[in-house]
Amino acid sequence: MEQSLHVIGTAGHVDHGKSTLVKALTGIDPDRLAEEKAREMTIDLGFAWLTLNDQEIGIVDVPGHKDFIENMLAGVGSIELALLVIAADEGVMPQTTEHLAILDLLQIKEGIVVLTKIDLVDDSDWLELVTLDVDEVLAGTALEDAPILPVSAYTGEGLEELKTLLEEKMSAMGTHPDYGRPRLFVDRVFTLSGFGTVVTGTLTGGTFSVGNQVEIVPGKQKARIRGLQTHKRKLTTAYPGSRVAINLTGVDRDQVQRGQVIAGVGTVDDTILVDAAYSHLADAGNPLKHNQQVKLFIGSAEVLARTRVIGQKEIAPGTEGWLQLALSEPIAASRNDRIILRLPSPPTTLGGGTILDPHPGRRHRRFRPESIDRLQTMALGSPEEIIFMTLQRRQPLSRQALIEQSGLDHDIAQPLIDEMLEEDKIRDIGGLIISESGWQAILKKGLSTLQAYHKQTPLRLGMPRQELRSKLKLSPQMLNALVIESVEKGWIKDEGTVLRASDHEISYSKEQELKIDSLLREMKRSRASTPSVKESQYKLGEDLYYSLIDIGRLRQLNADVVYEQEQFSAIQARVIKFLEQHGEIDAAQARDLLQTSRKYAIAILEHLDDIKLTRRVGDVRVLV
Repeated sequence: MEQSLHVIGTAGHVDHGKSTLVKALTGIDPDRLAEEKAREMTIDLGFAWLTLNDQEIGIVDVPGHKDFIENMLAGVGSIELALLVIAADEGVMPQTTEHLAILDLLQIKEGIVVLTKIDLVDDSDWLELVTLDVDEVLAGTALEDAPILPVSAYTGEGLEELKTLLEEKMSAMGTHPDYGRPRLFVDRVFTLSGFGTVVTGTLTGGTFSVGNQVEIVPGKQKARIRGLQTHKRKLTTAYPGSRVAINLTGVDRDQVQRGQVIAGVGTVDDTILVDAAYSHLADAGNPLKHNQQVKLFIGSAEVLARTRVIGQKEIAPGTEGWLQLALSEPIAASRNDRIILRLPSPPTTLGGGTILDPHPGRRHRRFRPESIDRLQTMALGSPEEIIFMTLQRRQPLSRQALIEQSGLDHDIAQPLIDEMLEEDKIRDIGGLIISESGWQAILKKGLSTLQAYHKQTPLRLGMPRQELRSKLKLSPQMLNALVIESVEKGWIKDEGTVLRASDHEISYSKEQELKIDSLLREMKRSRASTPSVKESQYKLGEDLYYSLIDIGRLRQLNADVVYEQEQFSAIQARVIKFLEQHGEIDAAQARDLLQTSRKYAIAILEHLDDIKLTRRVGDVRVLV
């Protein structure tokens, strides 16, 4: 049985003892950079771990200084529980409240407030005042019920109680679900001599095993997993919820960066447009305006974006709204991912929310009721409504893509899709799911496309199948289904290589009939040495020529040779009779039999091969 795997993170003001607390808990110094040790201040993410009974816990230590809030955001998004660290001798400070606001926006509801440096406080009244102040600050946030625990990393006081509390909370969380869609936001990239590129992050959604092919998104760069580690322990398989180091082959160090996602092949797509539900912080100062430039933080990624406020002019401080974010560069995002928005300058946290649709496909009309209804359904609708809305927006979709883009758990979505199929609300056509209304729209579009083709080319019997498939952007299976159902409805007729609307018939003018009669008389006079394809097209015009091919009055054998159909039938009969009498025929014999040139004789024999009446054996043909 696998150990339970969890990741927690620190948060809090600079110099309140976060890294010191982590070292006291784990024996590992999370400050790995020389500059951090020289300045005695955390600058970038640090990592450590400990094991409590069967609970294996990874710890992400974040910087507390205001200048490094964005580094803090790269690590805090993946944690399940926050250790909000507040120095007992100083109390709540500016980055305490900003970090708390970020935890609240990310909906990290499990937490422990650790009052550190209690060895520096002799006054019990002061400690009580700090505790009351913390209670007041936590009120109304996701951590309002978090326990407050006094600790000294220097003396060890409270550390065992903290470990016991951590163990209890981790046990209550249980194991992480495996949806078969592994995803790891990269928060660190480096190289090791003899191994190559190594990335680290927190794994969610599925497992990775040594030898797996993976994609790096954005970019769709392919790589293979050469090795896996968690907490410096080698693995053959890494499970959801664990801090993982992945040794990748097939990709160089400079081809991977923080913010990208390591994912199963074909499971995550990048995007430059996302829909989100958004909450604007009460102390943001100014409303969030339409077309405002912001920094978007998601997972370990950050990217500049432009806001598109949907349904209202702006979003006031302390209120919520709908956003569409147009990104300056692609990101990897999934439904229900949490986001943070910050003002680029001066750097300030504005608010945050949840991705509703990572692939909306197009920009919404800001005040159109359908746009607002759709966002409300994606945020608040039933699972069936969400599946249906996702399908209508992006159909057709594979079952896996539909579940992924709906953001629903597999255990919820799978039986729901089966139920909707049984109720004929949706269809599965060749592995692609489409709504019934969407399918009916495709059927009607198929007919209207054929009718438009007939209007433009009235002399052609029908539209080539592949051309219709290309215009409708259908898979081969969906085109076949469309043809079968449209024929059953009596809308179209299947003429083999071409399709036509049932009411379409070719008719010729008197002038065209005269041209046709003239050519056919000339063909009969010429016997087997008929006018060439090029000459015939010149006499008739290309449209009229191909019309006669479509309806079977002309039979084109190759790029140069064409016959009137009855004429070719007679030629074919003479060759077959010769074969029945003599057993075989070569080009010279066919030439003499038909009193024509070698060019025509070879064209006739090769065409009989093509239609499987004869078979070539060496230099002769025999009957099949």
